[in-house]
Amino acid sequence: MKNNGNGVTRRESLKIIGGAAGLMTMGLPINLGAQEPIRLGTLCPLTGAGGPYGPQMQQAIAAVVKELNDAGGIWGHPVQLFNEDSQTNPEAAVRAVHKLIDVNKVIAVMGTWASAVTMAVAPICFNNRVVEFSVSGADAISDLKDDDYIWRTQPNTFLQGEFHAKFALQKGWKRIAYMAVQTPYAKSFGDTYKKVAEAGGAKILEYLIYEADKPSYRSELTKVLATKPEHIMLMGYTPDSIAIFKELYKMGYKGGIQGPSFAINQKLVDGVGAEVAEGAYSLDPASDLQSPAFKNLTRLLGAQDVNSYAAQTYDHINLVTLSLAEGKVNTGTGIRDNLRKVANPPGTEVSGFMEGYKLIKEGKKINYQGASGACDFDDKGDILSRPFSFSQVKGGKLVVIGGIKG
Repeated sequence: MKNNGNGVTRRESLKIIGGAAGLMTMGLPINLGAQEPIRLGTLCPLTGAGGPYGPQMQQAIAAVVKELNDAGGIWGHPVQLFNEDSQTNPEAAVRAVHKLIDVNKVIAVMGTWASAVTMAVAPICFNNRVVEFSVSGADAISDLKDDDYIWRTQPNTFLQGEFHAKFALQKGWKRIAYMAVQTPYAKSFGDTYKKVAEAGGAKILEYLIYEADKPSYRSELTKVLATKPEHIMLMGYTPDSIAIFKELYKMGYKGGIQGPSFAINQKLVDGVGAEVAEGAYSLDPASDLQSPAFKNLTRLLGAQDVNSYAAQTYDHINLVTLSLAEGKVNTGTGIRDNLRKVANPPGTEVSGFMEGYKLIKEGKKINYQGASGACDFDDKGDILSRPFSFSQVKGGKLVVIGGIKG
């Protein structure tokens, strides 16, 4: 290996030059140099258990990208969007995220749904310095060693479990059985639900975690009903919840059922029939329906019926693009380093990219307020609050009966 005369070999010189080039790419404003596109990816659940929500989640992201590209991009750079289907399946999601990162060279992945999916792709994103935004609630996500590359707009299961338990207490239910499909959030949600419910005077008679995709849950339900509950907290997905609803009806259960809206939804009602589903309650983190951001989202989609996960992915893309604009960067690390600057107070409240970008170009501090809520983040990348809504099945339809900001 030849020496360059300064005690450094040609190979070492190339390493130094390459490292310097990398630092320049990280540090220079993205509006300098070639107009390289900003590559972003979606990994929404277009099929599988999350299939009812994924298409609109992806559409929300695409609508924001189209609007900002039509207006000239971010500091002159267009956003190029690459879309993959997680299939609500960890193995499929891992293959898809490798394609997004290794082939499409994205710097952020948005819209992962289901905690098992998020947990599967998080290490891949972290190891490649790619920001991941999810709508998953498992508390294990909070504890990932991710160097601040993993973020979520779904409240953790402690917050969700607390709200579900308080709702049960408000309804006056004292004899409750807890059933949950085997997922990363099953135990953390159940433990919180049990603690809050029993502190309020209720009794958790059965605490049962079951396997997904079984043809029958009769043995599990026989065990649950033997305790004579007046109410069942069912933390499942739609496919297994449909099977459980049908079997509970056949077994003559007359008590209440409560669950998350990603399980107890119109697809479930249609799948089991109005009579079987009648009276069931659906609770979940909700969109902030009165917020300027939500109204902007409905404008972009041309629809009023927008699911809460689409509201979250609208927030994902706005937070990612505003972070890129704030830092004048085109890297996952740049998104990470600037995200709280645009999301958390203080600053002028904004509800979308176009509004925020205008202020950023004027050198002003912004505070993004989303369609799913305030979008203020703690030091683990978890949101600090979210609105919740309560619905009940009445005459074959889910009817909103109340809500609360939390």
